[in-house]
Amino acid sequence: MSTIGFRVMVGAVLLCLAGGAAMGAPFEQRMDLFVGGERWLGTVHTPYTEGFEEPTNKVYTHVYDFDGHEVITKDHIGRFCHHRGLFIGWNHTNIEGERYDTWHMGNSTQQHQEWTELGGGDDHAYQEQRILWMDDEGDAFIEEIRRIEAQPGPNGVRIIDFSSTLTALENDIELRGDSHHAGMQIRLHDEVTEHEETTEYYLQPGGEEIDNDEVLDAWWVMCSAEVGGERYWVVHMTPQDHPTGVPMYSIRRYARFGAFFEPDLTAGEPKQFRFRLAVSESELSMDDAIALYEEYSNE
Repeated sequence: MSTIGFRVMVGAVLLCLAGGAAMGAPFEQRMDLFVGGERWLGTVHTPYTEGFEEPTNKVYTHVYDFDGHEVITKDHIGRFCHHRGLFIGWNHTNIEGERYDTWHMGNSTQQHQEWTELGGGDDHAYQEQRILWMDDEGDAFIEEIRRIEAQPGPNGVRIIDFSSTLTALENDIELRGDSHHAGMQIRLHDEVTEHEETTEYYLQPGGEEIDNDEVLDAWWVMCSAEVGGERYWVVHMTPQDHPTGVPMYSIRRYARFGAFFEPDLTAGEPKQFRFRLAVSESELSMDDAIALYEEYSNE
């Protein structure tokens, strides 16, 4: 049987500052997810700490390399520190005339509360947590149940399902923004910024790339990027029963990409948003990506 591991990182988290300066911060807390004894994912849920807001103000999930040793996704260090692993948020979170930024986390936080489910086996693993989205006064305005499941796919592909169920707690909420600062996205390792020209994107047939690294009419996009001397292929998929219909995809060359959409939340009524990522260390063709999405759509 595979195991689910919790570990407190030995070593200080670093605070992202202009000019590359850093200082010690609280120990990172990360829940690792294992499939068949191999470490695939790690969700960072370090308690929010005043004075170290940057590294502790949001919950996100790392993807590990296929040896399970190093992460291939970004943390809070480097360029655009608010992009981290698998994450979700909207820079214009509008509540009763007030605007909160749950993307950059300038005036809000996402704080882990508890693990509600943990489990797995040789060919499947999952973790589910309760997260509160809070204002600067510590008052919660959204409760999130985030569930991540992992399972092997065809030809060594790793399948990761990301589900976020959001409930507005007291007032109706408009989740708004733009394609590069809202939605559910993934950011690969900060190293990619050093060789952006090597990053490639492939679009669902019929999808159209327009100005400003935006994609129309696509339920999925595939990114191919180099991390740690290895090339990875990552397909980000949105199901066709998505509550707001086909999203707009964002495809920055530094390997931050994902689905932008603008839903409304009615107070007290949960709304679920689901996505799938397929990660491969072997080349995926367009036919492979199409088949992966067809399989997702037929489940």
